[in-house]
Amino acid sequence: MGKRRRNPQMLTSEEFKAFCTRLDERGNVPRPQPESYMMGEIARGVYLQLKKLREDGYTLKMLVRVFEETGVVITIHALSTYLKKPGATKGTSSTKAAKKGNAGSLTVDVRPGQFQMKPDVAL
Repeated sequence: MGKRRRNPQMLTSEEFKAFCTRLDERGNVPRPQPESYMMGEIARGVYLQLKKLREDGYTLKMLVRVFEETGVVITIHALSTYLKKPGATKGTSSTKAAKKGNAGSLTVDVRPGQFQMKPDVAL
């Protein structure tokens, strides 16, 4: 038995215009808000305010107290992690390597104490 291919769906120009109009209408409607937020979402949502407070002299301990006053429990370590550049937790290893200058290195990053050569390259 051969694999069945999907038939591409075709739209008439009227259907396409109606689809575009529907998408435009959706763009004007605010997205629905979730019923609850995880701690990371809370911290990202108030990041600019927290950053301003830090610049004004608030310590992490003071900010933790502000969170606790509103009923949100967070540790100093977690808050400091969230206050680092938003979204910096994913994909930073290649950026760090580029900053260190290892981008043109002839070795491959492996566990500490191990050494591995990159494949031969033309010089």
